[in-house]
Amino acid sequence: MQAKQLRNRFTTNLINNTTNFINNNFDFNLELKPVSQVKQMPLTQLQIFSEQSFHKNYSVVITMLNDKQLQGKFISQVNKNKFVFKVNSKLFSIVALSQIKSINLI
Repeated sequence: MQAKQLRNRFTTNLINNTTNFINNNFDFNLELKPVSQVKQMPLTQLQIFSEQSFHKNYSVVITMLNDKQLQGKFISQVNKNKFVFKVNSKLFSIVALSQIKSINLI
């Protein structure tokens, strides 16, 4: 019974990872999208999410407007709309909320 559960979990993870890989790496819609049509979380929601993540030391994944994703933690607040984001022990980034598409908890 346990082997069957492990196999089902492995299969589910494999399907999810493959689907995510295809969605993130292959663009079948070859039309160019103007920058104005990029869907972005509202700025007030980004402010709330980033401040909560900073104060509670949450690990998050942020997606930038150019679809680049960074995984890490907000470690310092520069001002109301800028944060220092720690990706790993050697890589830090200053991110402006206006350049963030979305923030997701890990």
